[in-house]
Amino acid sequence: MKLGTKIQLYTTVMIAIVVILINLLIYFSYKHYSLEAEMNQLESRSINIITEIQTANENGISGETVLQYFSLSDGYIALKDENENYLVRIATNQSFLELEEPYNTKQYTDVTSLGEQSFVFSSQPVIWMDGAVHSLQIFENIDFLYETYNILKWILIISTIIIVAIVFILNRVITNSIIGPIKALIQRMNDKEGVRNYTLISSHESDTEELKLLTDSYNDMMLTLKAHDENQQAFIMNASHELKTPLTVITSYAKMLDRFGRTRADLLDEGISAISEESLRMKYLTEQFLSFTEVTQNKEESKEYVALIPLVENVTHRLSKVFKREINLKTDDTHPHVFAHPQSLEQLLRIFLDNAYKYSEEDIDVSITTGKDRITLDIKDYGIGIPEEELSQIFNRFYRVDKARTRKTGGSGLGLSIAKTIADQNDIKLVVDSKLNQGSTFSLIFKKEADND
Repeated sequence: MKLGTKIQLYTTVMIAIVVILINLLIYFSYKHYSLEAEMNQLESRSINIITEIQTANENGISGETVLQYFSLSDGYIALKDENENYLVRIATNQSFLELEEPYNTKQYTDVTSLGEQSFVFSSQPVIWMDGAVHSLQIFENIDFLYETYNILKWILIISTIIIVAIVFILNRVITNSIIGPIKALIQRMNDKEGVRNYTLISSHESDTEELKLLTDSYNDMMLTLKAHDENQQAFIMNASHELKTPLTVITSYAKMLDRFGRTRADLLDEGISAISEESLRMKYLTEQFLSFTEVTQNKEESKEYVALIPLVENVTHRLSKVFKREINLKTDDTHPHVFAHPQSLEQLLRIFLDNAYKYSEEDIDVSITTGKDRITLDIKDYGIGIPEEELSQIFNRFYRVDKARTRKTGGSGLGLSIAKTIADQNDIKLVVDSKLNQGSTFSLIFKKEADND
């Protein structure tokens, strides 16, 4: 079911229910109070008759004579003794004599009926001339009231139908005015050409706040998709470019060996060496691609409190043997713990230490310091450094400061990009300080947790 139809249907039904309930309340309230008024009026008339009878008794006039003077316009008066015998019966219609209520010495009023006719009824105890207590019963026809109720009922039914019809029409108009801009927005969103080109949708001043929020959300989604698509295209282009060179070298040497390798031993050795080196480089690049994909996809990793110093000591000890170079670790007297994913943190350290090894010839210094609200891990090398104008781009994928020297060291331009992703996933801030030909310092800044020692 369409949203507009739902709004129209639900609103109409709810208003119809409210109108019906209000009309029922009006109908039954009017009926109740009008009957109460008739019964009170009849009760007052009964009291007046009893008063007249008592006055007549004092003056020696019989009660029957008094009752003859109190005729009703459309009703029935009866006087009944305790033996259920009628002493007086006065009716404006012969059929009313069939109305009968039992003898009762209590004063009360009620509503009764005779066939299809309705009456209000009043029963009053009256002391007769002989001292006996009789029951004075007065019935008054109220068919005119029920005719009024019937008229009121049809008025309310017709008015309910008219109100619901008007509400239905107004709901359609209002719903269309609300849904119209949404439909227009959906049409613009469904524009295939616009989606293909990541075209943003402009909002209008007349748009509601919700429409503006929806438009902004759509535009944010388009910008995100555009950025993702651009990054994907850049990744494919860069990956193709990176793999193209070793494949070209391998192909060239393979052709050369096919032509001259059987006759020239020097070319055979050169070709085998070059193909081996380029194959290793392709393997390294493939591993970097896979590593980057795994890091970017596995965002939700289980974190825990990690003792930072033992982890760093373990990594630096192993890499110093691999690099065959000293990695000096300096710490303060504290034993900090950081909230991170242990394997990711170890990979992060390896990336920065590997970079320090590749781009410097001297020892590497690592230091850990604990501040009031942060823990800082510095990795410092004394190598070629990074130009200041390029510091803001070193974490971009495939970006390399010195492409010629990077190729010699085997860099792919993905390491620092992977490091940035890992750091973001573990809430680690990265700061770089570098001077050309003097070295670089990569600082990993952790938030100090309350549970840290």
